[in-house]
Amino acid sequence: MSSPNVSEAGSQGNDKGNSLRWHVLGGNNKNRVGANSGLCVYHYTGEDGAEHQRALLFDAGVLAGDRRSPEYPALVDSDSVIPDLDSFLYKKDDLGHVPDTPVDSIFLTHNHPDHTGAIPFLLLMGYKLPKIYATPYTAKRLEQELSNAGIGPEEWPEIFAIAPGKAIEEGPVRITAFSVSHSTPQSVGFFIETPEGNILHSGDFKLDPSVVWGPAFSEEQFRRVVSKPVDLLLLDSTGADRDVAPVTEEDVRENLRDLMKEHPNKRFIIAVMGGYEENLASVAMVTAENGRTLWVAGGAHEQTLAALRDTGMSLSDHFETKVDLRVLSAGKAARDLAAARPKQSVVVVTGATGQNNAVLTRAADGHYNALHLDPKTDVIVFCAPSMPGQESTHERLLSALRSKGHTVLTRQDAPLYSHAHARLPEIIEFVKMTNPKQIVPVHGSKGLRNCCATAMEKMGKKVVRSDNGDVVEISQSGVISLDPTTKNQPPLVGFKTLQGTTWDDRYYMMIHVPRESLPVVPTTGGNKKPRAKIFNINGK
Repeated sequence: MSSPNVSEAGSQGNDKGNSLRWHVLGGNNKNRVGANSGLCVYHYTGEDGAEHQRALLFDAGVLAGDRRSPEYPALVDSDSVIPDLDSFLYKKDDLGHVPDTPVDSIFLTHNHPDHTGAIPFLLLMGYKLPKIYATPYTAKRLEQELSNAGIGPEEWPEIFAIAPGKAIEEGPVRITAFSVSHSTPQSVGFFIETPEGNILHSGDFKLDPSVVWGPAFSEEQFRRVVSKPVDLLLLDSTGADRDVAPVTEEDVRENLRDLMKEHPNKRFIIAVMGGYEENLASVAMVTAENGRTLWVAGGAHEQTLAALRDTGMSLSDHFETKVDLRVLSAGKAARDLAAARPKQSVVVVTGATGQNNAVLTRAADGHYNALHLDPKTDVIVFCAPSMPGQESTHERLLSALRSKGHTVLTRQDAPLYSHAHARLPEIIEFVKMTNPKQIVPVHGSKGLRNCCATAMEKMGKKVVRSDNGDVVEISQSGVISLDPTTKNQPPLVGFKTLQGTTWDDRYYMMIHVPRESLPVVPTTGGNKKPRAKIFNINGK
């Protein structure tokens, strides 16, 4: 990476030449949420008098393609977009490729694809990844995604389990995770301490104390971890435009209880999104309270249950009432479900957004043999948000179900899922706890980040508004935004599926923006199992 042009304020490094910078690599997008990634780089003079640096990458996510409003016109046909990390990673088979700022370690806040989804792509592109730090559940989910991509364990980077409250030393940089409530278990934020200044990365957070697996955000733990002044807060902005009371998991459970009282003899078909494990837990809790059997259908949910089990988070261990949990599949399980009386069953399915190959979509078309929907006996409940970019498929599914006479309930009827991200009142409460010197809104479209910035400025907080490609420098004298040549034009990589429906048979076209064309990426790596093929073109 070329050295950035420093703004009029100039570089704020101290007399020894030390500097602390945060590179906004992804997540501060124009229109959508995704590709979240940031790089913390600490330059310092060691006891030997030589110059050293530590480069720590926080998250490496994927952004779903957006034909209506792509980040670049060249990315209009891309299915997936990731930050360009070519300047930060070594390549396995190219000894001549020396990154300008090699990453020493990767820290993951949680397991959602918009924070981890770039990792399989990077490995398929031939990059050598450094060690990764993650909570046990996040690590297990990452391993599943690497396997789904046809990447064998022999190619995985080292993955180390972390525990909130226990510090990790990376040279003179000290990183400590703290638990945050989110829609998926074991989500964390990070407190990053350096001699030059301290950065607090909120991660994706909310303050909901009623999450089942959690661990929920704990103010006591937070204050124990964040025991020094915060020079810069990287603040989740996704819910900053909603000045409303948040919907908690307990709110969801209460609404589900009411629905089951209202329809005591009906079978409930409940669509829950992958990655909303806390929502799944709430459904399971109410199902158990009502003495019903919980059936789970769909590969995403099956992998979730396997990861929960493997990391010691079974449903039965978290509820007072035993959960009768069964996986729905063709054969005996399907016959048992069909033979059960409607009031005995709750079926959790994939397909809340209307994906073509998901269980609910196929069942609605009569193409899922293990589950036959019946308007007379079923109530179909969408415990999920309507995701940006997937509104049309979601609406088509709702229309198809209603046209066949099904009773369909969504968030328009009742609060049936909890917010994954803090709403404005929670953001304000969190900032009061943190009391940062300055704030950079992250994780959101430009509109969401502006809402967050405006709210913070009304609180009297200093805000640095940054887009992808920006670099922020932190020191004891303050925080400034540098002016790199990539500001507002961050290097990104897009992938277009040319054929295939799974990782193993997909062919990708790689669109590299705004750099020059790279060599064609090798399509094999000694893997016996087929893998995605990636072809490179130059973005125009």
